[in-house]
Amino acid sequence: MRLIVAAGLLALSACATAGAPGSDGANEVPTQVINTGDAIHVSTSAESRLLTHDITAPVDRVWQVLPDVYRELGVQANADAAMRTVSTPSVSFTRRMFGEPATRFVDCGRGQFGTEVAATYTIHLTVRTTVQPGATPSTSRLESQVQAYARNNDGANALASQCRSKGLLEGLIALRVLEKLGASPTPG
Repeated sequence: MRLIVAAGLLALSACATAGAPGSDGANEVPTQVINTGDAIHVSTSAESRLLTHDITAPVDRVWQVLPDVYRELGVQANADAAMRTVSTPSVSFTRRMFGEPATRFVDCGRGQFGTEVAATYTIHLTVRTTVQPGATPSTSRLESQVQAYARNNDGANALASQCRSKGLLEGLIALRVLEKLGASPTPG
């Protein structure tokens, strides 16, 4: 029986889409399946990407508006002025995020019948944005990181699926900062 369950879990993990490591700053932890006799432990790949946006405005000006951007998005966040970081505790969304389909923001793979997991499961999301100095004193860099997983709420299947950010939320945060500053992106 355990062999059948293990084979099913391996097949299920093979159906999930994986993020491309490397060029976008992704760091991944591989999937592991460990059979310890009476129990099977499964850990899925967790991805962490740091997306950056260069802004033509000094660090202090960017920091002044960043907490307001999170508030305007309707996300409760903690601001750490010493680190110039705004971060959220885990925030949950079902099917829609910020008025848009969740599938626009995250890729959580596909379910048993090919449906996008983000379209049906509850998404649990944490976001962190830090303001860093840019190449000159008149520029800044926003570094944003989104981590998310999806969980089915039907009770029969409590499996979680790791999600990969599509970069839209990170870009939306940068765009709102630019709008509040009346600034422009720093030419690359």
